[in-house]
Amino acid sequence: MSDNKIIEQANKMKETVEKSEEFTNLKNAFDALKAEKESYKVFTDFQNNQNELRQKQMSGQEITEDDMKFARDLANKMNTLPAIKVLMEREKAMGKLIDDANMVITDPLRKLYQG
Repeated sequence: MSDNKIIEQANKMKETVEKSEEFTNLKNAFDALKAEKESYKVFTDFQNNQNELRQKQMSGQEITEDDMKFARDLANKMNTLPAIKVLMEREKAMGKLIDDANMVITDPLRKLYQG
């Protein structure tokens, strides 16, 4: 199969993922989260904080105890919000679907290196 055929198949898989129940559930959960302004703000604050910590780490800056406490506090707050809990459950299901597909796609590589 040529590279073009592989990309063509990957695009078909993308379309299948977009039509999957897991993706629909994830999208619906994210839309519901965005509709809850306070929960969505906590969610985006958490994402921004994680990015800031990652950038600090990559640039060799020290992550302080205050940084860690702020991140823990945000994570704890996220865990109390039902819309975020539902989103995380849906992300987990979507992740499993992608992991399962990845296992199928990479099976020839595993077999190659196993022997």
